[in-house]
Amino acid sequence: MIQNDAITRLEGRWLHDVITSLGASFFQTQRQLALNILNILAGSLSLDTPLPPFLEVPRAVSFRLLLQEKMPGELALEHVGENGYSVFAALAVSFRLASRELRKCVEVVRALEGEVDLQWELDDEDFKKDV
Repeated sequence: MIQNDAITRLEGRWLHDVITSLGASFFQTQRQLALNILNILAGSLSLDTPLPPFLEVPRAVSFRLLLQEKMPGELALEHVGENGYSVFAALAVSFRLASRELRKCVEVVRALEGEVDLQWELDDEDFKKDV
């Protein structure tokens, strides 16, 4: 885990419960996926090559989804004063906004460079030779 993450420098019972609920690698995984996509986009642009097929930007977990389904107790407004609540909320919203922008970047690079086409056409002659 990276030590510069704001969330790793905070302490408190509430934050511990949230990290336990989501898993310790939740924020690192989100960040790593975004960096991987950015590297693929940069490589495609710098090498002037098409994007890999089926490249999708992972959907960031919605703060609303976490609030309603996964952690309704931990994210209730009564905890707004807890250590780390505002950092967690800001990170959740930021990840969602970054995911939208990343999706737009993928579409722009796909329009510029194209996408690898995995459809192969076989001639009847080639097929008969192999059989």
